[in-house]
Amino acid sequence: MSKAPNFDAFQITEKHYNTIIKQGLDNLPKESGGFLGGNSDGLVQAIMPVYNQYLFDRTGTFMVTSEDIQRAHAFFQKHDMLYYSVYHTHPNGIAYPSAGDIKTGHKYHFIVSYVNKEQPEFAAYRIDNNSPVQLPLTVVSDKGFSSASKKGAKSQVKLDDRDALNERISNIIYNKPNRYDRMDPPDNSDSDFSTLA
Repeated sequence: MSKAPNFDAFQITEKHYNTIIKQGLDNLPKESGGFLGGNSDGLVQAIMPVYNQYLFDRTGTFMVTSEDIQRAHAFFQKHDMLYYSVYHTHPNGIAYPSAGDIKTGHKYHFIVSYVNKEQPEFAAYRIDNNSPVQLPLTVVSDKGFSSASKKGAKSQVKLDDRDALNERISNIIYNKPNRYDRMDPPDNSDSDFSTLA
């Protein structure tokens, strides 16, 4: 699993920003989220929305499993991108990492607050010595955006994978239903590790 370098700022395209905001609004009052990945300059080039795995009251907790994290690493690596971290929503809280978020061990946290549903706040943080440091997060135009690998060549993405991902993103944007299949953990996994945020 490739680790993201140290970032002092992030950028996200309008399309990905709008998709994340819409996902959060669609799931209110429950927490929702997924994974972010991109290039070595801190540009979010892909998102991977996932199901909230928490078994109880999802209005105050977002959880992913270690298998979700492994799939996210594999997904971004397959598309020549770096894995950045988890993003998730705080439906009634501020866009600031909770103690539970910090304990997950993720270096970066991306949090969307819906305290003001008309103007959600999307913030990025780096955790330095268990203390959140807010980083600039800029929404950039989609114009001229393409999925290029770190080497500058077009990403070698299977057409059916790319089409399926684009269809899911489009469904979120245009308020159409998406189906996210729940995957069972690998048979050889006896781990009960999970990440709560």
